[in-house]
Amino acid sequence: MAETAIPVLKDRRKWLLRLIYVRIVAFTIFLAAEATRNPTADVLVLLAAVYALSACWFALLKLNPSYVAQSYAQIAVDLLLITWTVNRTGGLDSYFSSLYFLEIVMSSILLERRGAFVAGTASSLFHFAHLDLGYFGYVPTTTNVWPDLPSLQYIISLNIFGFCSVAFLSNFLAESWRRTGVELEKSTGQIAFLQAYSDRIVDSLGSGLITTDIEGRIYLFNRAAEKITGYRSGEALKMTIWQVFPGMLSEINSGRFEISTSHRENVPINLRFSVSPVMIDEKNTAGYVWCFDDVTELRLLERQMHQKEQMAAIGALSAGIAHEIRNPLASIAGSFNLLRSDLNLSPDQRHLAEIINRETERLNRIITEFLGYARPRAPNRKTVDLSELISETMKLMRNSSELKPAHRIETWLTRVESQVDESMMRQVFYNIASNAFKAMPDGGTLTISLEAHNGNAHIRFKDTGVGLTEDELKQLFVPFNSSFRNGTGLGLPIVYQIISAHNGTIAVRSRKGMGTTFVIDL
Repeated sequence: MAETAIPVLKDRRKWLLRLIYVRIVAFTIFLAAEATRNPTADVLVLLAAVYALSACWFALLKLNPSYVAQSYAQIAVDLLLITWTVNRTGGLDSYFSSLYFLEIVMSSILLERRGAFVAGTASSLFHFAHLDLGYFGYVPTTTNVWPDLPSLQYIISLNIFGFCSVAFLSNFLAESWRRTGVELEKSTGQIAFLQAYSDRIVDSLGSGLITTDIEGRIYLFNRAAEKITGYRSGEALKMTIWQVFPGMLSEINSGRFEISTSHRENVPINLRFSVSPVMIDEKNTAGYVWCFDDVTELRLLERQMHQKEQMAAIGALSAGIAHEIRNPLASIAGSFNLLRSDLNLSPDQRHLAEIINRETERLNRIITEFLGYARPRAPNRKTVDLSELISETMKLMRNSSELKPAHRIETWLTRVESQVDESMMRQVFYNIASNAFKAMPDGGTLTISLEAHNGNAHIRFKDTGVGLTEDELKQLFVPFNSSFRNGTGLGLPIVYQIISAHNGTIAVRSRKGMGTTFVIDL
């Protein structure tokens, strides 16, 4: 009951305000018309009384919240005021008698059924008493010619019948209007609840959801779509589906498809779409519902799994071959060195002998690295401060022949401890940094950052080098796939293997001409 009382009070206060406005307007119009027809002092007095009473009602409405009592008081005073006005503007002949009907209608709205019948009964009594007392001379009147008593009673009876009829009809209409208002308010509340509920469901979806018309203009853009694309809903609603997703198919040929596109910040992403038409009837389409998921990480995991399977197959096959090559190679190298020491070689022959020796050592180094890759040892873990380990590795790197004067190393390191194999992780950092400098032949900056993230060590190596294409990214951790001169193609596969042995992850982000970023989580 308390919950419904407040809306009722507010509604009654609103109608009391309207009654004050209607009173001012009605009396002003009627009395102004009367003043032009019959200018008297009574008209000005009546108008002043209406304005004064209206000001009092305004003040009382602000100071006193007893709106029911105020409603009865205003109606009673209005009936007296109408009766006085009728008396001073012609009595029986006054057209101000119609104001009784207006007061009865307002009473039915303000005070419901009881108010309508109270106002109808009071109007009848006031009208009957006023005319009869005026007829017999008990009150002064401005009626020019009185009819005989039976005719007067007949006129009064007709007016009373009109008052009662208006009270009944206005009460019926007011009750119907009130019930309709309650039902409408209830329905509006239900619709608002359903709208809020459906909006909450749409925003709670883990998948992106977009609705468009046939031209691709966006009408709905849920929270997951904002997160996946980087666009806010307000921005997306001014765009088309083709603008939000660069690379989207120009025609919808399939209900399910996958595209490679980019985030708002130009980060490459893979999205899997399911598109359904919104049908007006069996033939006509009003638009489309686009449901999509970000499968970038899934595709990355698939590539990593494929790489692991590929590396396992290559390792199993090649380890045996490499082992068989290494023994004869050692014999060849040793025999050649013995022969060279016993021969008197010319300068050109000595140069050729040095080439043979150098390339033999290089081949032996490659086989040694490959065997280390194919038969990795288990990491010997201990607690290590990764910031110190990175700093020490970069000090060694600064003395490397790969570092040129045009190269710069920037570090943003915080102290993070982790259980790792120190020598293995040093090799990881050295190999990644070495690749970064090779990717910046004309100079550039390598930025290394370390921070704690979700309980893990988050390491980032970012260079400003030549970058990688999509195909190069796919082959990045494949053994013997080197894009650098004199490279063995085993540096990054060994990095990947070490990170995996530590139950960590490594991800690479790159675009041709825009550098490369390695992200390691341990």
